[in-house]
Amino acid sequence: MPASLANSSGVFLGPQFQFELVRPGAAVYGINPTPEADNPMQPVVELKARIVQIRNLEKGETVGYGGTWTARRPTRIAIVSAGYADGYFRAGSANDGTRGAEVVVAGKRCPVAGRVSMDLIAVDVTDLEKNAVRRGHMVTLIGDGITVDELAHHFGTIGYEVLTSLGKRYARIYRGGEAKAEPAPVNVPATEPAAAKTEPPVVKSEPPPIPT
Repeated sequence: MPASLANSSGVFLGPQFQFELVRPGAAVYGINPTPEADNPMQPVVELKARIVQIRNLEKGETVGYGGTWTARRPTRIAIVSAGYADGYFRAGSANDGTRGAEVVVAGKRCPVAGRVSMDLIAVDVTDLEKNAVRRGHMVTLIGDGITVDELAHHFGTIGYEVLTSLGKRYARIYRGGEAKAEPAPVNVPATEPAAAKTEPPVVKSEPPPIPT
């Protein structure tokens, strides 16, 4: 009988475990299926959020709920519009004794400052050129060298949970493949175009005819 055994990690155990069908899952999204070795997969997920404020702090001022992160020098903080309600875990927070996760701002890694809140993240951008970052710029939470696996390590979990926790407030853009927007329903007025669906299309095929 046909058999299927190998998930993402099992695929890399060799042909003797692949049988008639394999079931790659997390590897399709760039998560490392061989944690004991270099990742053979390319990253395919990118996550970005927008800077909504730039704040200047004096030495000794604190950031975030509970004031757990203290500025050790005059500091510039970028407030980013994403938080744990969007699947960016509170475990990525930083305090005076622990370094948190990092994001990429203007092409450089910058550390999270203070606790991740429901809708916002504070990021220390002091080391960037003053004109390199301003309100409205996008920062990268996943991508530009920050992998899903790295973020999962900061969160104390696995890449599966990181990806499945990403909230509905993100605008999802699918690049490549055959994904296409469906035509607007006929009952939608021409002045109000319907939002395009971004899920990959379902491809249906009929089984081959049975020889007689």
